[in-house]
Amino acid sequence: MSSDDTAVGRLLVAGPQAAVENLIATMAGPWELVRAHSVSEAMWRLRREAAVDAVVIVPAGELAEYIELCRHIKLGRRSSFVSVVFVLGEHDDAGRRMELYNAGADDCIQLPAPPDEMLIRLLHAVRTTQATTSLEDATAVITALANAIEGKDSYTCGHVERVAAYAVEIGRRLGLDTPQLTALHTGALVHDIGKVVVPDQILNKPGKLSDAEMAIMMRHPIVGHEVLQPLRTFREVLPIVRWHHERPNGRGYPDKLDDDHLPLLPRIVSVADCFDALSTDRPYRRAMSLKECRDILTRCAEEGDLTPHLVDLLLDIVDDGSGSALDAMAARV
Repeated sequence: MSSDDTAVGRLLVAGPQAAVENLIATMAGPWELVRAHSVSEAMWRLRREAAVDAVVIVPAGELAEYIELCRHIKLGRRSSFVSVVFVLGEHDDAGRRMELYNAGADDCIQLPAPPDEMLIRLLHAVRTTQATTSLEDATAVITALANAIEGKDSYTCGHVERVAAYAVEIGRRLGLDTPQLTALHTGALVHDIGKVVVPDQILNKPGKLSDAEMAIMMRHPIVGHEVLQPLRTFREVLPIVRWHHERPNGRGYPDKLDDDHLPLLPRIVSVADCFDALSTDRPYRRAMSLKECRDILTRCAEEGDLTPHLVDLLLDIVDDGSGSALDAMAARV
């Protein structure tokens, strides 16, 4: 591209130096190209530099770290809408494409590819990212609103980020794919957005809520669902927002779903939400000890208020020290 041309897209090309340089030599097009010769450098550039329209990953050898880079991008608050394109070498196993798509890849190009095909598919990736910029803006606005609502209750500062981190880690241990992990992360961040209709004096009441006050509080999943339902970008998180207070034994709200009708993702967020509520200070009580939390969660699992194997996973995460790293997970790129 000459200095007189106008770039229609900014591409971050990530992979070993030789692979990156060899690919760039074939990538004639209206691009502004940014190189990253390692996964760590790619993550650094995504954090520090101007926004990119697509990340082109040229893996060499094992795919694991590049798959993790893709997941990192797709789970990031500021990068989840960026198109990720894998470029596989001539001798790479084309059968691994499904693994890459499950990690969140938007496209996989197998070399050798005709120059025109490479150009068309990269242009498509760039335009897809640019077309979803408004969706990204909407997500940012909704997430900011959710954070503002959380700020109404000083006792829940950081609650949604911790719930998101626990939920994503549970999902990882279950082997969920990247779209499901993304839904868990986003859904956990906005699961209480319906509390916009709950007065501050109810949210911060130090004693037990009256029946009338509880009725107002119990409307927040429905309100949250109604707020987000018109937005296509939140379609996958609607079950989490509406059903995070449902219980497998049918005693939850607002729809009294039973074990046969309650989806997995709301169950996961419910377990994470309950643990964080128990383990942090609230207006009506102090934070409980880990032993107390364990006893209550175990009893809830036995009584059908929570899903037993998800409770076990959450407690494993806490026991093995993963909990100390979860805040960082919630603050991805």
